[in-house]
Amino acid sequence: MMKTMTHVLLFVITLLLLFLSCCTETKESAVEQGYPLDIDEYEFLRFSGGQEIISPDRVVRADNNWQILLSCLEAKTRKELKKENIKFTESQLMLLQAMRFIDCDDKIIKTTLPILGAKEKQKLIPYLRQLAQDITPLLSDDILKLKEILISQGYPEHVFSMIFSGVVDGVVWFPFRAQGLVSEFSLSQERPLFDGVYWAYTPKRDFRGGSNIAIGEKTLVVLNWSDGPQEKIQKIFHWENLYSIQEQLDQHRRIVEQDLIDQLLPYGVVDEEGRMTVPVIEMKRDDPLFQICQSMAANIVGFMNQNLDLEALQTEYRLPDKEAAFVVAYHEWMWEFMEYITEIGLIVKPLAFEQPELAEKKDIGKLLFVIKGTISDLEP
Repeated sequence: MMKTMTHVLLFVITLLLLFLSCCTETKESAVEQGYPLDIDEYEFLRFSGGQEIISPDRVVRADNNWQILLSCLEAKTRKELKKENIKFTESQLMLLQAMRFIDCDDKIIKTTLPILGAKEKQKLIPYLRQLAQDITPLLSDDILKLKEILISQGYPEHVFSMIFSGVVDGVVWFPFRAQGLVSEFSLSQERPLFDGVYWAYTPKRDFRGGSNIAIGEKTLVVLNWSDGPQEKIQKIFHWENLYSIQEQLDQHRRIVEQDLIDQLLPYGVVDEEGRMTVPVIEMKRDDPLFQICQSMAANIVGFMNQNLDLEALQTEYRLPDKEAAFVVAYHEWMWEFMEYITEIGLIVKPLAFEQPELAEKKDIGKLLFVIKGTISDLEP
């Protein structure tokens, strides 16, 4: 009897060790491939118009969704997931599929949310840095002209934001959309819950930036942001204020609400009469700033068409389609480009980005500018 119990105990211990070994191998495999298990080690990004039924950020962090997504970077069956002791429900899988984060059928589950691990980033960044260096001679004359104009107008510290949010992350998206490289922002049968592209990468960048644009009938209010001064930016240039600025400029060509004027005055973006005191681009052929922005955008679009191999990027980095390949690669490129032209001294990074802890209200105000015209003026 004692011998039988000993054999049973040894059998149970052996099964337990095999189970733990299996789980350990799965975890080590993810880490070894450059995918840390901790979700907080990843940066999550979105390219969208802000239309969503459910926030993609909330979905990836709900339940054990992130564990499922990492496990299914290589296609898995439900049986294989269970073998890894990863719990899931069919409703959970349905939500992930509706968000376009997985492909799922009766047989397999495959992650389609673009996730770049550390090894993939190490491979991708040098390639895009080289493209940033290669394109710089095509753009340097326009950059110098834009600097000259802004300095003459009294806006030397707006150069970085004008190049980034006006061109690199600005007007280029209209020809890119016209060429079918990116889709219109809209909820649809194919995109029922979120209107754009959502992706993740690790490790996080030391610096990245983006653009928030309040679009009206006659005016676009453009804000260049980065992570460092985000708290200071959001105190004043949150979406409610951006759209209030845009609406009042559309209707009155200046800010008329005294409360908003009082909020904006310390930031140096309006005078006491509510007139804007930031750079203003007129979407007209005789506006030199607009001409330069259009010229730079055309060169960027032409260069990307010739040099980005989307099929190769899609295959190499396991991206679900050409749009995701373009959006992910282009964003990484634009950050590399801005870093490169800063490093070689062509432009200077704003104090709010370089030393956010030292940034005062007027430094935050220098991240804002205005474009006058209609969206149709930007479309090819």
